[in-house]
Amino acid sequence: MNAPIPSPPPRPHPIPRRAFLRGTLAASAAAAALPSLFARAVWAGGDGERVLVLVQLDGGNDGLNTVVPYADDLYHRARPGIGIAAAQAVKLDGQVGLHPNLDRLRPAWEGGGIAILQGIGYPGPNRSHFTSTDIWNTGSVTPPARWNGWVGRTLDCCAQGDIPGLQLDGGPLSLALVGERVVVPSISDAARFQVRGGDRAKELLRRLAERPREGATLDHVRRSAAQSYSTAERIERALAGGSGADAYPQSDLARRLWQIARMVEAKTPARVYAVRLGGFDTHSRQRAAHDQLMRTLGDALGAFHADLRGAGLLDRVLVLTYSEFGRRVGENRSLGTDHGAAAPMLALGGGVKGGVHGAHPSLSDLDDGDLKFHTDFRQVYATVLERWLGVAAAPVLGGAYAPVAFL
Repeated sequence: MNAPIPSPPPRPHPIPRRAFLRGTLAASAAAAALPSLFARAVWAGGDGERVLVLVQLDGGNDGLNTVVPYADDLYHRARPGIGIAAAQAVKLDGQVGLHPNLDRLRPAWEGGGIAILQGIGYPGPNRSHFTSTDIWNTGSVTPPARWNGWVGRTLDCCAQGDIPGLQLDGGPLSLALVGERVVVPSISDAARFQVRGGDRAKELLRRLAERPREGATLDHVRRSAAQSYSTAERIERALAGGSGADAYPQSDLARRLWQIARMVEAKTPARVYAVRLGGFDTHSRQRAAHDQLMRTLGDALGAFHADLRGAGLLDRVLVLTYSEFGRRVGENRSLGTDHGAAAPMLALGGGVKGGVHGAHPSLSDLDDGDLKFHTDFRQVYATVLERWLGVAAAPVLGGAYAPVAFL
């Protein structure tokens, strides 16, 4: 039986240091004592080396100018000022193509390494950035939404190692990664995730790990600290000895993807990485802003894909892009687009079944000016959980969802 869904927590206030430490110790003890709600999977070796990289397109990415129905005259009529001309699109088939600034993804597409998932959404779409983002990150559309994330629940269930997930963007931890037992760090730069204090710190950590048992709570805290510093050391070595950064463009997203490639190469314990690219709330003068975002995204993902392939890592990594919603079909008077509903997702990696999956949503059969979805986003999550991470999806998502044949 599923645990009851808690009410939304209040906004946090500053916590005195002593109270914070007492609370941390209590939470650690409670987490260590809680039985798992799910059968634990084995995440070591073989399938256990698979890695998921989540790329959040924050603000509501315009799916119609990302995967362009260039052959549909209704598209060009709805967007006379911001539409992508048929001659500009990176054609995928006779009907749809990618935004021209995603052209660096063409080699991956031609090699079968990109799956384009069409018409993704959920029933009763919500056009609030905050609510819809929470829905996507929790994997729950029925109020009250769960206040931990679909990835966090997965890590609670099945994670092994001290740092099973890592967010690289320096912002607040994505709700998708929030769990009850596992804590996922959020850092702006993996190169700063280092052991301080040199050889003396390492010697103290060695002595700490060798101390006799002193009770469940202290043992848990001691073990977690020692493991975290050990992982920090591995990350530091991986980035210091890494190469290939000059093949990436000069953007924060590209730098973070390069760091992820080096950490995957070094077999650091993280199974899930998350990065974020913001700026997609394009209500006015969309074309120039969205063109630049597509360039940033396409160049970074293209370099990442080529790097992984060259390093022999492509079959271990799945990249999945998502956004809280798409945009409306018609452009507005400010040459932008307003909040919409259904939109595509991109999946990249050596394990994907390349191609366009699902029909492009109809431009003539709309829901109050919005595209209608035909594939629930939880079907995508279920596919990732079961076919990539090897975890039963129903306990994580609270129900059974038919998989999508992109893996």
